Amino acid sequence: MHNMTILGDLAKLSDEERCEYYRDVCDSLGLNPLTRPLEYLELNGRLTLYAKRDATDQLRHKHQVSIEIVDRTIQDDVYIVRARATMPDGRMDESLGAVSLAGLQGDDLANALMKAETKAKRRVALSICGLGMLDETEVETITNGSHAAVAPRGERTRLGPSEIFSRWDTKGHPSRRDLYDYVKATYGKRVTALTLDELKRVRDWIETQGGSHVPQEPPQEVPSDAA
Repeated sequence: MHNMTILGDLAKLSDEERCEYYRDVCDSLGLNPLTRPLEYLELNGRLTLYAKRDATDQLRHKHQVSIEIVDRTIQDDVYIVRARATMPDGRMDESLGAVSLAGLQGDDLANALMKAETKAKRRVALSICGLGMLDETEVETITNGSHAAVAPRGERTRLGPSEIFSRWDTKGHPSRRDLYDYVKATYGKRVTALTLDELKRVRDWIETQGGSHVPQEPPQEVPSDAA
């Protein structure tokens, strides 16, 4: 396994080896693997790990990273936020978070503004801790449907938020507002916080939408313990 990981060829690892590698990475970073702070992602034919919110939160707490927003600008409909991270020893780092505001208004615009700040904060947290991996907020902007996360154990290919966004966009919807509203109303979460089973249900729901932008109620599931 070590030769393949050194070469960055994680796709050739068995499920058991991926679990072992996942735990080794978490241990080396001081992350709790039970909270699933990382996820596997198949990107451009290569398997890699990206950091979820749990990862950046744990790293900030572990290393006592302080983050502040130092600049906000708009350039050609792109909202750019610059965040600065500071360590207790005085070491500093900066990163940018950027989102397109083209055609956005109302809640979509507000969510985009918040997303830019979230991106900047998480990217600088990873950077100052010496990690070059993708952050969860960056993964959801990957629209290629072949980019699907891979679970450390079990399924070979794991459905991820990026595929949900891709499937919605390819349906021709001009906005993700209805998708956000449906997920929030049904599960009380953001798309990036959904479990695998919930992602599968949302994916199935998207397939029923066709060209309509009006959310429909999903079929009621019979509880497994029902008589």
